[in-house]
Amino acid sequence: MRGPVERLRLRAGIDLPEPVAAHRHPLAALTRLHARQLFTYRGDAVPGSWQSVAPVADLATAVPSIYNAGLGARGTSYVIHLRPDVYWDTTPARRVTAQDVVRGLKRLCTPFYRSTALPYFLSTIRGMADYRDGHPASLRTAADLAEHANTHDIAGVFALDEQTLVVELDHPAVDVVDVLALPCASPAPVEYDAFLPDSPQARAALRSTGPYRPVFDGGLRFEPNPAWTPESDLARGQRASVITVSPDEPTPHIDLTVEGEPTSTLLGVDYLVLNPRGPLSEHTARLAIADAITRTAHTIIPPGNDGHQATAPAQAGALPAALSLTLAHPDTPHATAVAVGIVADLVAVGLTIVSRPLSPAESHRAVTGQAGDWDILLDSWFPDWGHDNARAFLLPLCHSAHSPAGTGQRRVDELIDAALAALDDPTRSTSALRAAELHALADAVIVPLAFRAPPAPSGQVAALSALGGLPDLTARTPVAAGPVPSPRRISEVSR
Repeated sequence: MRGPVERLRLRAGIDLPEPVAAHRHPLAALTRLHARQLFTYRGDAVPGSWQSVAPVADLATAVPSIYNAGLGARGTSYVIHLRPDVYWDTTPARRVTAQDVVRGLKRLCTPFYRSTALPYFLSTIRGMADYRDGHPASLRTAADLAEHANTHDIAGVFALDEQTLVVELDHPAVDVVDVLALPCASPAPVEYDAFLPDSPQARAALRSTGPYRPVFDGGLRFEPNPAWTPESDLARGQRASVITVSPDEPTPHIDLTVEGEPTSTLLGVDYLVLNPRGPLSEHTARLAIADAITRTAHTIIPPGNDGHQATAPAQAGALPAALSLTLAHPDTPHATAVAVGIVADLVAVGLTIVSRPLSPAESHRAVTGQAGDWDILLDSWFPDWGHDNARAFLLPLCHSAHSPAGTGQRRVDELIDAALAALDDPTRSTSALRAAELHALADAVIVPLAFRAPPAPSGQVAALSALGGLPDLTARTPVAAGPVPSPRRISEVSR
């Protein structure tokens, strides 16, 4: 996408999610058009440069550090000042406040929607897990939810005033700014209290803080947001006077429904989850499945990501006779092709395999452990940030509190928890995460298949490596590449 155009045509679905549900959503690229976060990344950075993975201020005036008095001496308290020139597209326009950010983080914790990014927040921000667990089972309506949110607090998230937010952590975490840069951490206006998270009503009443606002008129289009100014946003631009979205667009400038050549340099992993609560409860059966499948990856963390290790335990197992299994996979061309190969490998060793494609909603429920009617689950995971990111793989995939299987080794959990408590000490945290990975691989609930870069849509569009290869439809002119510093220095360089 080069130079401004009058009308930008996209081929994509039109069921635009509320930002709280944007993580790993097929339309997350559209969320970036209308939703801003405390921090973000520059889509105009050259892939592979330090600028492409360094978080920058978005709603915030600066990335907090010890140099600007935003980071406390213990590394667990962040003071974040919001820009005074960011507004909701209400009538009249209303300034985005620290309380809107608090409301958005509370909305992320509700029992009505489970984000795939939630493990990052629960394991980092003080009191967020307690707030999530404190919702009573009697909640039924949006009014119930708003009443609970207005009378209960996240201990480590509070507004000092309209433009000042404090975020406190359980332990120092060098990646907390990256966690707060995820699209699901967007602020929520008070109007959202009238709707359950990501309900059809919420989706139809989206408010914008970004360069565009969604308009639903039987279809979906994005028009310039009158409450947005380029001076208030250093990361996004308006590349078209209007953006139209249709799943049937015959001549799209950009096609978000196909998988084009990758442009991100950060690798993710295709993997299987072997459900230990069904026919694959026997460890030896899971080992035999892993051994029977043709695969090129044998570790969970891909090369180029923090904590990657080249070796993994090699073990053999035995399959029970006449085993019949259900293989669930996303209903995408890539996942379907991978599933065909897996079925062939397992049929060749005497298994009966039923392949079951999943819609995006079904895939989300399976990955978040809300649906376990499968024996083998195929999925892909891409890193949500580009430095100090070993936990971005191991926490959601291997920890028993968050993994799709909903169960795991106690030792794996202990090692991951120990690593999270030592994120300010890279030697200790990385060592613990590597040990956790080896234990998880030996258990053979998670089976890595292949490393790959996130696919890009067809058409010329920038990719945000630090958000799992998210296409950036708001990117400005690319900047010159710079030398890539040590990952531990990225957060300091970005300040």
